[in-house]
Amino acid sequence: MHFKVKSLRVVFLVMILLILPSSAWTEEGEYNWEDKVKNTICEDYKNFYSIGNLEKLAIGLGAAGVLANTSADREIQDRYQESVRNKDTDNLSTVTKMFGEGVITIPVYLGAALFGEFAGDVELSSTTGEWGKRCLRTLLVGYPPVFFLQRALGASRPDEGGSGWSPFSDANGVSGHSFNGAVPFITAAKMTDNPYYKYGLYFASTLGGISRINDNAHYFSQAALGWWMAYLAAASMNKTETKSPKVVVAPAAIRNGVGVMVMFRF
Repeated sequence: MHFKVKSLRVVFLVMILLILPSSAWTEEGEYNWEDKVKNTICEDYKNFYSIGNLEKLAIGLGAAGVLANTSADREIQDRYQESVRNKDTDNLSTVTKMFGEGVITIPVYLGAALFGEFAGDVELSSTTGEWGKRCLRTLLVGYPPVFFLQRALGASRPDEGGSGWSPFSDANGVSGHSFNGAVPFITAAKMTDNPYYKYGLYFASTLGGISRINDNAHYFSQAALGWWMAYLAAASMNKTETKSPKVVVAPAAIRNGVGVMVMFRF
């Protein structure tokens, strides 16, 4: 997954225009860019680069590093190619790989967002539009660190060389297909409370990454890291939508009675 800088700028601009809903327009007909950008997109980035989220990213990088810089990645790859891959997995991979193609999925998200904006106040259009916007926001949050780590880790593909990290020597440290392929399903999973749908969607979110392992295009650590980046980006976006109040007042048991507890969240 590699995009030219000019193409990225255009895509990001269109994403932002669709992410900012009609509520951002003022009564005078002026677009309230500053408030909406601050309260939505900037909040997503703030959540992603929070200490807690960076700790989770570090854990993922650490686990991927162990696999990539030992014989584990190559052993997993060889075992899969020898014992799992067959004609059926190749056929399945041909389909699931498309989930990770940005040239296919980004227009789908843009179309879903537009459908939600112009189809009227119907539950289906509202849900579809919200899903499209959330997917776009997840991409906006996740693409910069994914692009950076792809190159910074410098790992190669299985048919090109080893999985070991060699900073800026190559551009395959994170699987872009795995990241892209996970975004729509993880985003949808976070929009439902039904456990069967949720876990089914989480399972589906791994298929794009598995297709890259099957096709011998990425090592396991690279596919897993792409999925993890998608999960963290989606979780950061979702945190903006379900942000807890900074001050919470709740009853608390105290000696000889009941009191009030005030909690401050930062």
